[in-house]
Amino acid sequence: MQLRYLKTFAAVADTLNITRAAEQVHLSQSSVSEQIQLLEADLGTPLFDRSQRRLKLTPAGERLLDYAGELLDLAEEARSAVATLSGTVSGRLRVGGLETLCAARLPELLAEYRREYPKVELSLKSANSGQLRSGMKSGELDVSFFFGEAVATAEMASEQVAQEGLVVIAPADHRLAGCESVDTGDLIDDAFLVTERGCVYRRMFDAAFAATLPDRPRLVGEFASLAAIRSLVGAGLGCALVPRLVVPEGERDVVVLPWKDKSRAAPVLMAWRRRRIQPPPLSAFLAVARRHFA
Repeated sequence: MQLRYLKTFAAVADTLNITRAAEQVHLSQSSVSEQIQLLEADLGTPLFDRSQRRLKLTPAGERLLDYAGELLDLAEEARSAVATLSGTVSGRLRVGGLETLCAARLPELLAEYRREYPKVELSLKSANSGQLRSGMKSGELDVSFFFGEAVATAEMASEQVAQEGLVVIAPADHRLAGCESVDTGDLIDDAFLVTERGCVYRRMFDAAFAATLPDRPRLVGEFASLAAIRSLVGAGLGCALVPRLVVPEGERDVVVLPWKDKSRAAPVLMAWRRRRIQPPPLSAFLAVARRHFA
């Protein structure tokens, strides 16, 4: 049983889609299908039911999946243990982050890490919080950055590395432009743009206006990304409560109104998969990230 076939099997089992699995393991769709067929031939049994439109694991596939994660993790630990003795940090590091953090906070960190460890191949993926956690659980990502409270689990460790203050962004001609700070009382009669329910930014908004929602402030609508919200605010559709990093200095079509309640800030978390032996690229990255954000 070849480990590369097992890795491909785990990707197909996770996505139940050959196309998405191929993207995840960086192979062509035909190579993914071929490797699954070779693995099935080696084990002497089908691993997927292909009779329906959507792939489905067979009982044998479900049984193999119980072992696949442990076998792949053990193989990674073995590589890490050997690499640690060499004293050279090389290999691959897969970093994930929220869209805003990828754009505004992670580039300098990745550049600093690259200068110190030039033999490590870096990749950066932008996704939402749920996708980032899923990516770390499946092994697609090694470390991720998002907003929230630090929570330790058997599979994942996390720690707060920074805080992002909240601000209100408003159209450039807003009546409060020039104010040193604002709070909920100043804004409950304004129109607001928000992200979808379940998003960390939406939870920040709901917590800030908990005393007056759902009646005030009036919601213009729900939007999928902060980049879209920032553009719509600039176009005059309303205001938005966002982390300060969303709007670079010098923007002219929006004004930034500092939030009076400084305790309402967004903790930035760094989270990574727990392993008995951390791969050297990840151990080095955690150290660089702590120093960078400190």
